[in-house]
Amino acid sequence: MIAKQLSDIGEDDIQALISNAAPEGKTIEYKRELPGNPDADKKEFLADVSSLANSAGGDLIFGVDEAQGVPSEVVGLQLVDNDEEIRRLDSIIVAGLEPRLRYTIRPIIFRDGKLVLIIRVEHSWIGPHRVIFKGHDKFYGRTSAGKYPLDVSELRTAFGFSRSVVERIRSFRTDRIISLANNETPIPCQPGAKLVFALYPV
Repeated sequence: MIAKQLSDIGEDDIQALISNAAPEGKTIEYKRELPGNPDADKKEFLADVSSLANSAGGDLIFGVDEAQGVPSEVVGLQLVDNDEEIRRLDSIIVAGLEPRLRYTIRPIIFRDGKLVLIIRVEHSWIGPHRVIFKGHDKFYGRTSAGKYPLDVSELRTAFGFSRSVVERIRSFRTDRIISLANNETPIPCQPGAKLVFALYPV
């Protein structure tokens, strides 16, 4: 993953990946072209997206060629309508993965007119996410070597982690409500009804 907020990434950051020979890994993958309309292309794309969400999150960078996992050239994407293509990718992700996940798509237009598209997928706390497109029905994880299907023990761990996050949030909420009811707060509360606003920094 590029170590910047997605909104701050520009042409120089993409060129730096090539200059520094930053290889593909657990949180970054390069693609010369966007997925096409054949079912096989869509399944491959959904596997890439879900594998990032089920692991540490990361960036899919389209419009960059690679050789043995190392970026070699910005080839750019040839799109008739950028917004329409982004909507197509959105539609594939929404319809093809379960449960839904958080991601952002950002186009970067170079000074010479070339277009690179980054899909930043967030690490998910409600996974694991499954590819459900056309009955594919598989879960994927990711290592530095790329994506792979999760086995039974990894799925058991992933589902257990998701439940434990929810349980910890519920436990924290219950503990805070009890503390408020007993007036165990940094600042004393006035008697009567209270409105409690809790933030959970996952």
